[in-house]
Amino acid sequence: MSTLHIADTGLFVAMGQPSNSRYQAVRRFARRNDITFVLPERVYEELTVDDPDVEAPPVDAAIDEGWATVAAPLEFSEPVVSRVMDGVQRYIANADDRPADKVGRADAALAALAAQHLSAGTATEVYIYTTDIAAGEGAETVLASEGYGDSVTFVNGFRFIEDLVTGGS
Repeated sequence: MSTLHIADTGLFVAMGQPSNSRYQAVRRFARRNDITFVLPERVYEELTVDDPDVEAPPVDAAIDEGWATVAAPLEFSEPVVSRVMDGVQRYIANADDRPADKVGRADAALAALAAQHLSAGTATEVYIYTTDIAAGEGAETVLASEGYGDSVTFVNGFRFIEDLVTGGS
């Protein structure tokens, strides 16, 4: 069984800098469980700034340390990837009572990346770590409608980090 761990912007923001205990707890968890968190390109773009005056973001440290990586571009030519992306954007828009075109595409990219790997057979189980409840619930709901309900788990990023820091996980 191949397991994929997808992380969102909020998880890395909540972890803070490498010197932070939250960051260190997630790093220990990843290393102890031989997990590499995969970030959609859109998430990585949200976490980084192309400015030489800004120090390297924590996500780059995680990538350098080998427990995070950036995914290959999404394959929108695959119908399931586009359907899931659009479906999650609509779900978040409805949950937040705002137009779908105002929903960040990075949130929907989490589920689209899961769909891409599940449909290709490169993953049989996916964990989506996000601090955005609507994005996580939307990913589970939309992916279930595509037949992947038993293969996808939304992990509340804030609760995940808190459990690691307090020893609950």
